[in-house]
Amino acid sequence: MAILRRVGVPLLIVLIIAGLVFLASFFLAGSQTPTSTFYTVQRGNISALVRTTGKVEAVRSVRLSFRTGDLLRRTLAKPGDFVPSGTLLMELDTTALERQLAQAQAQREIARFNLSASVEKAQKDPNAVPASPSELYSLARQSELADTQLAQARAALDNARIYAPFDGTILSVDASEGDYVNPGQAVVTFGDLTRLQVRANIDELDVGNVGVGQSVSFSLDAFPGKSFDGTISVVYPNPTSQSGSTVYPAIVSFTRPNDLYLRPGMAANLSITSVSRNNVLLVPNRALETIGLDRYVTLLKPDGSTEKVPVETGLTNPDRTEIISGINQGDKISLPR
Repeated sequence: MAILRRVGVPLLIVLIIAGLVFLASFFLAGSQTPTSTFYTVQRGNISALVRTTGKVEAVRSVRLSFRTGDLLRRTLAKPGDFVPSGTLLMELDTTALERQLAQAQAQREIARFNLSASVEKAQKDPNAVPASPSELYSLARQSELADTQLAQARAALDNARIYAPFDGTILSVDASEGDYVNPGQAVVTFGDLTRLQVRANIDELDVGNVGVGQSVSFSLDAFPGKSFDGTISVVYPNPTSQSGSTVYPAIVSFTRPNDLYLRPGMAANLSITSVSRNNVLLVPNRALETIGLDRYVTLLKPDGSTEKVPVETGLTNPDRTEIISGINQGDKISLPR
């Protein structure tokens, strides 16, 4: 009896402890959050997106310069001014050119007078000795030369002035009155702000999927929360370099909104819809696992067990991926939390 008591008490304690451990493990296991959920494979529509950046610019803009060099005498417009076509914007010092123009006008008048006087003299006075053909030819040539010199003087004066080539806005003025301006030096940037576009840079890895006519959605840093729609109108065949990468410029055409004042140079973030497919099998991207060169999903089998199965994928976007083969509509797959 004493032996039984010596053995039974410790045994009872061991059994109680084991029971408590079992109950604790049971309840703890029941309260643990599952490490994954399940998703039912469905059909839907998907669009592959190409994301890039760009800047707003005027469809029509030019940098204007003088064809001659001299001191800048007058600046008649400032940045932001809207001016109609033909408006005088800048003028160099034209003192010498105006003097040359006056001299050319006087020389032309003299040449024309000499020619007409010689002809009229012969017509009015039959007894007068007529001018020889060579003399008449020389006078005619002098008149033609005077006309040419006058046209050149007018052109030289016109080259010392810059006019608005079309209705537009002064975007920048890059010279001040009193500065010496060289021929060909850009002094005014001028553009039509009623028609804008976005110039984007397409990475060489994406340019094969981008083409004219594709839809574009973009936002502007200057207007958070606003979205704009456009269309690819040009993809340039000649690449440029950007931060060590090869990119291809593309133009996105869009209609300027009337309620927002968009300006050239505004930064744009673009999403180009390169390809769209409808009624295809889709799964969330986080359901896919890459092992080596293959992609897998974890399939829930009818008996409740799971199995990794390989799948062939198609289009993808930041949220979902098209499944071409490997699973079927209605299958349940694991989604890691």
